[in-house]
Amino acid sequence: MPSSKPSEKAWTQRLTDFLPRALGSEGDDPLQHLQRVSAGETAIMMLSALGIGLVCGLLAIGLNASVHAVRGALGGAEWGPWVILFPAAGMGLAVYLIRSLMKDFAGHGVSDVIQGMTAGTKSLRRRMIASRFVGSLLTVGSGGSTGLEGPIVCVGGAWGTLIGRWLDMNERRKRLLIGYGVAGAVAGIFNAPLTGLIFTLEIIVGEYTALTILPTIIAAVSATEVSRLLAGNKITFHHEIANFSPTSLVACIALGVLTGLLSVVFVRSLPWWESVFARLTERLWIRAATGGLLVGLLGYWFPEILAEGYVTTQAFLTAEVRPTLLFVLGFVLLKLVACGVTLGSGGVGGVFAPSLVIGSGVGLAFGMGLQLLPLEGIAEETAFALTGMTGMVTGVMHGPLTGIFLVMEATRGYSLILPLMLTASSAMVVSSYFESGSVYTRELIARGHLMRRGTDRYLLHTLNIRDILDRDFDILRDTMLLGEFVEVFKHAHRNYFPVVNKEQQCVGVVFLDDVRSYLFDSQLYPLVTMGTIMRNLPNIDLQEPTDEALEKFETSQVWSLPVVENGRFLGMLSKSTLFDHYRRELQIQET
Repeated sequence: MPSSKPSEKAWTQRLTDFLPRALGSEGDDPLQHLQRVSAGETAIMMLSALGIGLVCGLLAIGLNASVHAVRGALGGAEWGPWVILFPAAGMGLAVYLIRSLMKDFAGHGVSDVIQGMTAGTKSLRRRMIASRFVGSLLTVGSGGSTGLEGPIVCVGGAWGTLIGRWLDMNERRKRLLIGYGVAGAVAGIFNAPLTGLIFTLEIIVGEYTALTILPTIIAAVSATEVSRLLAGNKITFHHEIANFSPTSLVACIALGVLTGLLSVVFVRSLPWWESVFARLTERLWIRAATGGLLVGLLGYWFPEILAEGYVTTQAFLTAEVRPTLLFVLGFVLLKLVACGVTLGSGGVGGVFAPSLVIGSGVGLAFGMGLQLLPLEGIAEETAFALTGMTGMVTGVMHGPLTGIFLVMEATRGYSLILPLMLTASSAMVVSSYFESGSVYTRELIARGHLMRRGTDRYLLHTLNIRDILDRDFDILRDTMLLGEFVEVFKHAHRNYFPVVNKEQQCVGVVFLDDVRSYLFDSQLYPLVTMGTIMRNLPNIDLQEPTDEALEKFETSQVWSLPVVENGRFLGMLSKSTLFDHYRRELQIQET
């Protein structure tokens, strides 16, 4: 007796179809109908974004609280020189667990999400939720000099992808859900909904449409409210905002140039550190443990560089006794080294927090230097620490809006908009002059894995083969005789016929032109099988990128190819149908 429980796909199809039907009527003109269907889809995606945002807010606050609990436990006792071993143990254990038990790789987060957005969501796997969470907890909790934001972005993106798969959404919608997850993760970890929105649109999604903006807002707001409910409405960096004179505004441009140059050094140092540790050993956990040991040694003599470094930044901004210029410069240098060692050796973390912390140190040192010059109307040095954050974030991420809004929300210093804009602009100009890509896209560009939006390759990747399959045809067995085929052909609507074996595997295609010469010789009817007439054509795998499928059309010189999944035949893909949907996708993205 069949089960009365509807399939998962059936439920999602009902959900997808409900709102457009409820909002429209059969008497509508085509334009009104399309508008209402679009409104229905937007509403569905907003509901999905709400659920994703709530969960991402929980994950973000949970990771942040867990790391601070570990840091508090380790710092609450007198360990002496033994503290040197903490980062080595944490980073080594993190990589070992990720590689051996979770069967994942120890990535840094944001680059993985960008690749998933452009090259296909299948690269964001469910296991990443656990691997990035645990990996960053052990790395940063033990003192690794990196941040939590990169891993939590990957967690949010993977969670969005998981929801998309569970709801059986197509590839385009799953990409949108990735963006919602990223927005929720960033908003939750920083208590900054605008930053979550801007970071997602500027760095991850790169589109500004109703389906990217409105649900992303919902995800960011819901995650922020969860964060505030559980952890309070905290301000990341407390500081009394100073007024910026025209002279100080000009100085912000110079600070942007400085942070832009330093961001280039930082970005280029990361692959160098990776190459250094790659030559050390092939065992990844030994690399991580060795890097952790070096970080521990640096941290023993200069503990301010350990973990995220937000405490040090807050001290820069509010301490009654200012550190010396030499101390600040030493902190910037050692933080750059410690972060490079942590990430280069395989530690799990991101560059969000290090960029902020290093930028604050550069800005503070810059402001202290200005105070030594005979200039009037110069803002206090701590004000430049805030603008330095924006410059460094902008230069590293190639995201000026993200840098601006992050600092404004982190400090509640919305009056800083002018100096932040100037600093971000000059930093962006300088960093983009030396680096075509950000810290997240640099490696993807080098490997040829980054597909820029608006390009033909990217548009092809946004198409989902499952959605454009042709299933309206007659399937033949390879053992079918020619006489049997004649009876099938009488009622056929196509000029091609896929051929399968007894295991339902597609073994070829029969085209009408190939069988035409046999049809007028009835003596061949009981002798010739379809297996002897068919063409052996390449199969298109369902998970195969669309641009690779297009290459198979070119090499085979046919207009229809079979599509398979795990060897089983699913349907036929027509070249004309592929191009038709490509044109539609182009119109959607242009709109």
